[in-house]
Amino acid sequence: MKIFEVLEAKKRPVTDMDDEDGQVQDADQDKVPHILMQLRKAIDVDGNYEFKFKDGSKHKLDMDSIVAFIKKYMTAKPLDKEAMQNQAIENLEGFMSALEKDVQPNMNKERFNW
Repeated sequence: MKIFEVLEAKKRPVTDMDDEDGQVQDADQDKVPHILMQLRKAIDVDGNYEFKFKDGSKHKLDMDSIVAFIKKYMTAKPLDKEAMQNQAIENLEGFMSALEKDVQPNMNKERFNW
């Protein structure tokens, strides 16, 4: 009998008793999605997509900028990709500057002394 009770208990949805309305809140709701995922989504919907930046602003970008950023990102080296992501997700000005110029990662030469 106890095995069946345990199996039935596993099937029941877990709810947080602290919530007054009974709905579980999503922890990732306020996070900004990855910039590349947003760019690919914008291509899927033909540019009709508002990008979320870390500063809280939302902007629509033209398709030429979206495609140019993805092409530049795909040809970059891994450290350059990370620097591009970090600069582009900050705000619209950061996105445009990452698109226009070469983003150099902050490298310490002391790290690579062998």
